[in-house]
Amino acid sequence: MITLFVDESGNLGRGERFFIIAMLQPFKSKRIVNFARDFCAKNNLIEIKGAKLNFVQKQSLIDKLTKTNDYVISYIVADKKNIDNDKLFEDPNLLYNYLFSFLIRKTLKANTDDLCILLDNHSTKVKSINSLKDYIKLKAYTQWGFNKSLDIDYINSKYSKVIQVTDVVASCIRAKYHHNNPHLYNRLTIAESIKFPVDKFGT
Repeated sequence: MITLFVDESGNLGRGERFFIIAMLQPFKSKRIVNFARDFCAKNNLIEIKGAKLNFVQKQSLIDKLTKTNDYVISYIVADKKNIDNDKLFEDPNLLYNYLFSFLIRKTLKANTDDLCILLDNHSTKVKSINSLKDYIKLKAYTQWGFNKSLDIDYINSKYSKVIQVTDVVASCIRAKYHHNNPHLYNRLTIAESIKFPVDKFGT
C-alpha cells in the first residue's frame, strides 16, 4: 500500500489570493519521522508547524528532507482572485474537494497499488471527510480507471511527523507564490505542480 500525506496553506475565502494543497509521497517514512523527531528535540517542540518556524528552522528541515531523494511532492495552487465561479466559495468543502480532485487525479489514474491518503485533521477548510471520500472515490472508480483499495482519512498532525513535514513543505510552496521567495521551494523534488485556473493564473 502507498500512503500519501496531505496538508494545505492558506484559506478558502476571498481575502488571501493563493491557496495551496501539498501532497508528500515518502518512499521511506521512517527517515522523515526520525529527522523530524530530532528536530523537535533540538528545538524543544512538541509539534512542527510551518507557520511558526523561522527561515533557518525551515531550511534545516528542508536540508534533511532533500538530503536523500526518497520522496516526491505534488501540489495544486489556486489563484482565488481569478476563480470566477462564486458558488465555489459558498461552501469550503466544495472548493477544497474540487481542487483536491485535480491534485490526486493523475496519481490515481497511474497507480496500480492500494492507496491510503491521510489529511491533517486540524484543517478548518474541510468540515466533512465523508464528502471528500465520496467525491474522490466516485471519480476514481467511474472516471479515472482506479480499481484498487482507496482509503481517505484524517490524522491528528500532533501524532504524525510526516504530516508535520508536509505542513512545512506547504509553507515553502506558499512562500514562492505569496512572497515571491522560491529559495526553499527550489530545493524540493516536485513531481507535479498544478496552477488553477490554468488560463488565468497570476494575471
